Amino acid sequence: MKTSLLLVSHSKEITDGIKKMVEQMQTSNDVSIYSLGGTADNEIGSDPTKIVDAVNKADKEDIFLVFADIGSAILNAEMAQDMLEEEQQKRYYLIDAPLVEGAFAAAITAGTSDDLEQIMSEAKKAGDKDWNA
Repeated sequence: MKTSLLLVSHSKEITDGIKKMVEQMQTSNDVSIYSLGGTADNEIGSDPTKIVDAVNKADKEDIFLVFADIGSAILNAEMAQDMLEEEQQKRYYLIDAPLVEGAFAAAITAGTSDDLEQIMSEAKKAGDKDWNA
């Protein structure tokens, strides 16, 4: 299964840094990572058309796992889903997980497993530090 991680934030520097970190840690050819932070002109903000463009450029069979940080980045990830074709929407998953930890866990898991439920589960629990245990 080919998996694309879509990283959405108000800052391109944030998503570029996460992309670089994850790519250094995982080596699977079945995982692609898209840095989609900032606006189309690389200002602070987010842009649903950047997300749609990334989906349209990806392999037609890819599963899309979307990680967003705050506010309008989340809203734009949701808006982008509505802008996709119906077939693409069926493979587009908004993951309720921390951007950094969730994307990292999803990438590592997707590199070793085709189990979508396991990939999403690992991403969602990745932010649990259990420091108060």
